[in-house]
Amino acid sequence: MDRKTLSRRSFLRLAGGAIGVTALAACAPPAAAPAAAPAEAPASGEAAAEATAAPAAETMVDSAHPLWVILDIDFHDTYNEYTQAELAAYVESKGWPLEFVDSAGFAAGSGETERISAAVQAGDPPDLVRHTLSPELLHSLDTTQPVSDLVAAIEEVYGPIAPILKDGKFIDGEWWAVPYHQRAGGGYYRKDAFEAAGIDIQSIRTYDKLREATLAVSTPELFGWGITINRSGDGNSIIQRIKCGWGAGWQDETGQYITTNSPEMIEAMNFIKETYLDEKWAPMLPPGVLAWNDISNNEAFQGEVIAYTENAGTVYAKAVKDGLPVADKTGYLAPPGGPVNQEFNTIGSKDWFILKGAHNTEAAKDVILAFTADLGRMDAMLASSPAYAVPAYTNLWDMSEFSKNDEMSQQIKPAALDDSGINAGPWPGPSSPALTAIENSGIWNDMVNAFVTGTPVEEAVATAHDRMVLVFKEFGLPGEK
Repeated sequence: MDRKTLSRRSFLRLAGGAIGVTALAACAPPAAAPAAAPAEAPASGEAAAEATAAPAAETMVDSAHPLWVILDIDFHDTYNEYTQAELAAYVESKGWPLEFVDSAGFAAGSGETERISAAVQAGDPPDLVRHTLSPELLHSLDTTQPVSDLVAAIEEVYGPIAPILKDGKFIDGEWWAVPYHQRAGGGYYRKDAFEAAGIDIQSIRTYDKLREATLAVSTPELFGWGITINRSGDGNSIIQRIKCGWGAGWQDETGQYITTNSPEMIEAMNFIKETYLDEKWAPMLPPGVLAWNDISNNEAFQGEVIAYTENAGTVYAKAVKDGLPVADKTGYLAPPGGPVNQEFNTIGSKDWFILKGAHNTEAAKDVILAFTADLGRMDAMLASSPAYAVPAYTNLWDMSEFSKNDEMSQQIKPAALDDSGINAGPWPGPSSPALTAIENSGIWNDMVNAFVTGTPVEEAVATAHDRMVLVFKEFGLPGEK
């Protein structure tokens, strides 16, 4: 299809999945009752009012170009329902026509990025996107507008953005995404199982010790290690954390050269291979774990089949909202590391993007500020997804009535505000579009799959190294010395 003639409806056909376009008020779940603002908000109320009042609220959206919004969908119904319904109510209050697209399930993102890029190049993009896509990659494709003015306005209300969130969003002196909230993630475990075994899981700070503990609590009905290495968001995360914990990196400190083929990487990958293939560890592995996707461990944990998993906070939040018995048995563990790096806890975010060539830039800015800088609306969103959505701004932890009174959120707070500067994925170098392309291409997933199915680890690592060098060269980087 010629990108120059790509229509809005063609874009939706390209996007695939179960997505519908209509006035959101006609298709969204019933709106939740508006949340009252906390009684005694700190003295940022005037700043919040000023932030949400600018840019000009009277900006008109005409019927020829309705406000076009894409919201991603998470594994948590009440969060999705709240944000969709609140968007409908807000836009209706403005008298604006609206086109809404809900993305079909959690996605790693490269397909969506390509489709967004095609729409921008065709001159008919969505106005506003809320997603977990890579700001750096979207910026490198020239698809997004700078949003530094919005970030500054929101920081006037809530204080600075969480330290790790600057990485990959603040580029060339500008912000290219507005953090909406951090997405809690880490280790979720069955308190009753570890307590019964006399194990203080909070004292465990390396994956080798965690592996021993999860084996110890395993029974024929409860499997200790509920983590996949299959290609998925969860699988990518554990691979990244183990390679970083063992002191291995895909690249060097400069971000110019691939360093994947190293003794540290081989040692880290051998740890993974041993965990999933050595008979010693088989009793802790649930059936089919090597084929799991991003939903499988959620369902297994909520069904009380596994004792430990690493996941986004939706695994806990949905259990709370659905009234599942496992919710009261669940604890949070900041994930451990390895023999080189033990403490590095980075929690990503869900962000707002304004696309280049948007017909309704000012209206999109208005929505971002209304949803992010308004304390009452923000608190209601955080409450809709307990301890999954957590504050992305430092002072909001004390301003949000929900977050400061929610025990699980407070357990996550240290990880959310971690200032170690270690981002497991790009470590020891900077994040980059080239590394995002490597992730999206599945090179390290192919590496892991190769040694799990019989290829020697050394050979699999060397092949991945060579493939990564080619990607770096495609992005104009030397890749190798």
